[in-house]
Amino acid sequence: MTPALQTEAFAAPPKAPCERVEIRLALDAMGPQIASVLGDNGIFLEHADWAKVYPSWLIATVGDEVIGCLQVVYSKPVGYLEFLQVRPSASRRARAQAIHKLLAQGFATLQMGGCQYVSAAVSQKNHGFAAIVERKLNAAKMQPCDIYLKRLS
Repeated sequence: MTPALQTEAFAAPPKAPCERVEIRLALDAMGPQIASVLGDNGIFLEHADWAKVYPSWLIATVGDEVIGCLQVVYSKPVGYLEFLQVRPSASRRARAQAIHKLLAQGFATLQMGGCQYVSAAVSQKNHGFAAIVERKLNAAKMQPCDIYLKRLS
């Protein structure tokens, strides 16, 4: 075996292309894609009209595909970040980037609007994410609770 062939035989396999996650303000046309991301995570809001989501939602995209979403609910002095969801089918790296970037943009959006605090609900079953919120985001757990949903129309 020649030295050139030995080098080729032991060369590392080529790396997969890096997935670039971008965060955008969702336009109304993105409503069905947001509903799809929620559905992929077991959240179904029957009869919800997804035609008007602007300016309340952020989306995470890889190329043209919506892989994540976050609802930003502006109010003073406390703003809310809700429905942080990422498609389970996205790569682990893309999911992590989407969560990080969606939260960062959500915080910035609320802060720019004059909110002094941000509140969010984390499922009591999701111990791993709750630990990340407490440790990495330096957020304090207020109290355990159940979340109720009632259709208004």
